[in-house]
Amino acid sequence: MDYTLSKALHIVGFISWFAGLFYIVRLFVYHAEAGQRPEHEREILQPQLELMARRLWQIITVPAMILTLLGGISMVVHLARLGAIPGWLHIKFALLAGLIGYTLWCGAIRRRQADKRSTWTSARLRMFNEIGTMFMVAIVFLAVFKSAMSIAWGVGGLVVLGVSLMLGIRAYKKLRERQ
Repeated sequence: MDYTLSKALHIVGFISWFAGLFYIVRLFVYHAEAGQRPEHEREILQPQLELMARRLWQIITVPAMILTLLGGISMVVHLARLGAIPGWLHIKFALLAGLIGYTLWCGAIRRRQADKRSTWTSARLRMFNEIGTMFMVAIVFLAVFKSAMSIAWGVGGLVVLGVSLMLGIRAYKKLRERQ
């Protein structure tokens, strides 16, 4: 496969994979929150959310992950033939392994929710969603700047932003509780 075509498929797959991951965790949050609703609402909401999650998983998320991997493998094969595999790519492989693990974890959560065995709270799921964001930022910074330091700056900036937002939300919540 042509390198440019492989790269284009890799990018389309990557965008779609992350869209699926971000949306499925939102569905997990809604599912967890639906569990707190009155029974007649829960009986309607949770099966609908499980159906949406299953379709998203099977039609978008997993196929997009496979497209990403195939495009990436094709690019690596092309680079290997030229004897030009850059060192930063090894870091990307490690991040990719972590991202695949995160994806599998999302699949396990989806199955547990469908089987009514999930103990995840909506707040914990919201924090879990940030793991995907961290992978995305790290991978994009690495691919663009091709340096391990770029990951540190990108993820470090994201962590500072996340902590600042969490502290701001807590302060705002306390302010609202006083009124």
